[in-house]
Amino acid sequence: MLKKLFLSAATLWTSIVLVLCLIRLDGAPQVEVVNFDKYIHGVFHFIFTMLWFLFFKLHFKKENKFKPFVVSFLLSVSFGVLIEVLQQWCTQSRTGDLLDVLANMFGATVAIGLFYILDSYKFLSKIC
Repeated sequence: MLKKLFLSAATLWTSIVLVLCLIRLDGAPQVEVVNFDKYIHGVFHFIFTMLWFLFFKLHFKKENKFKPFVVSFLLSVSFGVLIEVLQQWCTQSRTGDLLDVLANMFGATVAIGLFYILDSYKFLSKIC
């Protein structure tokens, strides 16, 4: 039951991120914070990695302890790179940005680091 919930949440979040990163945002309000979009990318991938990690933690329960960490991180980074490629080649209102990829990786790294700490204190075993 919990595995399906995490899979549904992760899939929904993935879809939301994909749509938000590919649609035109011409009418969106401008935020006067330097590199605000990089913070958004970091948060998107922090949540993305957390949700997929929780799913993979249950999915790979009997296997290698580090597999959910590696798979969720690589999925997040790959997804982030794919979005930047799609922005560059498939949209007219967006461009791919290497700094966005780095922001995505930062968000994923923070999520993995947090879950590694929580896992080392056996906190995650209470959840999944």
